[in-house]
Amino acid sequence: AKGEITPEQLRAVEDKAITEIRNLLTENQGPEDLLAGSLERRLKQELDIFRARTGFKLDFQCAIDTHNLPTAIERELYFTLREGILNAVRHSRATELHLSLTKTANGCEARLRDNGEGFDISSTEGSTHYGLKGMRERIRKVGGEFALQTAPGKGTEIKLTIPFKSLRYQ
Repeated sequence: AKGEITPEQLRAVEDKAITEIRNLLTENQGPEDLLAGSLERRLKQELDIFRARTGFKLDFQCAIDTHNLPTAIERELYFTLREGILNAVRHSRATELHLSLTKTANGCEARLRDNGEGFDISSTEGSTHYGLKGMRERIRKVGGEFALQTAPGKGTEIKLTIPFKSLRYQ
């Protein structure tokens, strides 16, 4: 029907939005420029950009004081979650994205969930599919655990659990 957007047109808009976002991010902040304590603000900014460009329903809950996060943990969380958000927009055909950061007894937990089409995890074994390998490595680097739950037609949930060895975060 006239006025309807084809899947190809939607994909082109998504690709353009992702390219713009990647450009904005690389222009504005190299890894060395990430200010300590700015994790929540940066994630909010990115989600706002996605919301404006894609019309996604985005929900972000932050129940930790990101100002006190050890810098290395903040950096790896940021890049891992950013990759997860980009993947959801680019690959999942989702319309909703839920991100939460919470404090646990001995660290923090981040959950990123979408209502997209999901995928068969076994199809990603041994590959760098959706950048999952890099995300896993980032979280392992700071002593954390990366868990992925997904299946075709079931959406995707990524759960990151990071213990704090540092007593600074109490």
